Amino acid sequence: MRRDVKYAKLVPRIRALALARLAETRLGKKEPKMRTTEHFLRLDRGDFSRRPGSQFPQEGFWRAGCLLLIAFVALALPTQAQKRANLARLVVVGDSLSAGFQNGSLLDSQQVHGYANLIAQQAETNLPLPLISFPGAPNVLELISPGPPPNIAPAPGPPGNRENPLVQVFDLAVPGANLHDALFTRPPDPNNPLTTLILGLPGLLASPPISLSQVEWAEALSPTTIVLWIGNNDALGAVLAANPALLTPVSQFQSDYAALIDRLAGTGATLVVANIPDVTVVPFLTSAEKVAEEFGLPLSFIGPILGIGPGDFVTPTAFTLIEEILMGQIAGPLPSSVVLTAAQIALIEAAVNSYNAIIFAEAQSHGAALVDIHGILNLIRARGVVENGQRLTTDFLGGVFSLDGVHPTNTGYAIVADEFIETLDQTFAADIPPLSVELVAKSDPLILPSVGRPASALGHLSAGMAKSLRSALVH
Repeated sequence: MRRDVKYAKLVPRIRALALARLAETRLGKKEPKMRTTEHFLRLDRGDFSRRPGSQFPQEGFWRAGCLLLIAFVALALPTQAQKRANLARLVVVGDSLSAGFQNGSLLDSQQVHGYANLIAQQAETNLPLPLISFPGAPNVLELISPGPPPNIAPAPGPPGNRENPLVQVFDLAVPGANLHDALFTRPPDPNNPLTTLILGLPGLLASPPISLSQVEWAEALSPTTIVLWIGNNDALGAVLAANPALLTPVSQFQSDYAALIDRLAGTGATLVVANIPDVTVVPFLTSAEKVAEEFGLPLSFIGPILGIGPGDFVTPTAFTLIEEILMGQIAGPLPSSVVLTAAQIALIEAAVNSYNAIIFAEAQSHGAALVDIHGILNLIRARGVVENGQRLTTDFLGGVFSLDGVHPTNTGYAIVADEFIETLDQTFAADIPPLSVELVAKSDPLILPSVGRPASALGHLSAGMAKSLRSALVH
């Protein structure tokens, strides 16, 4: 007999006995008067529960124990009614974070380290990926030298292509896709070639051609479990372009997310969703305070010259301009195209909070498990995470984010995967073994010996890399 079935049969008996004893205590005897702590804690006697007049602790402890036992049985033990996750046909809907995008590129050697593939490996299930050949699409960023300052450049050669064009992928996530794209964008997509590489093959090779959006493919693949992490680009586009006008209106996000999760729930699959991180966590942005630290000048001095103040952030493109302004080659302040003011950051964060409230409400109403990525990344930003004796941080080259300053390293994706696995195990009794993030970190090429030093000692993303990232993710 399976253990959960055996415990399920014991639950009614345990609950009945506990409730009967509780009723006997309440109805058959008078409730004792409250006594002071000093009455029981007398050091010249033995166990106070055996002394005359100590009936209250006995019965009080018994009642408390009964209630705790009932709560334990109800919450801790699996019951026959609990839904169990079946990952035999795992489907992933999302954006670059769910595609295993890293170092500014979708590349086979990096895709296998994405959180979705790590979940599949731990669950011992198959998750076909749209593998892209070297040097990736776009060309992967490579760390030539850690510096400081670091020397980072894209790999040479023409962009990579699909290695397995005849394989139907189950990781449907498209880098650059926003929530609306997941519902409606089909290949070929003139604005985003990755849509065609991921969603268009092998469908477009069929006769007649098959062209489906992410949600349409998810419905067609008969999934047993769906992972949905979408909406990041609805906020990130505003960050990459330093333009809050690019935020998706909350009303549109509400209607699109409701439509998307309704359709995914209609497949009958177990649903696991994740929320959106705080945009200021990513090291693509540099705070005004860190700018001052990097140039070794007080913010009270450098701020008025550059036109930045406390709570403001700058994009990577700003740094060349900052050097030229401080050297007197051009006049300040910085143009608004490279600065997000504190007020603009507050506007973006408010939108993210609204998006996350929508995700939470829709997850609850559809019985989906929710992974709190927003919370875990804020915790790592505040405290760091220690692996193999090194404290990894969310700073640039701090070990959590890759060379593009937006997407995780192998270790960062392992942390995310472990959060998904823990949520699946707790909510749907998936019985997936946890990852060893420590082992992943040991072989991660971006866990540098210098991790833990101040971000100012390690530099920042270059303007050229920022431009490449914007072209890949903002459409």
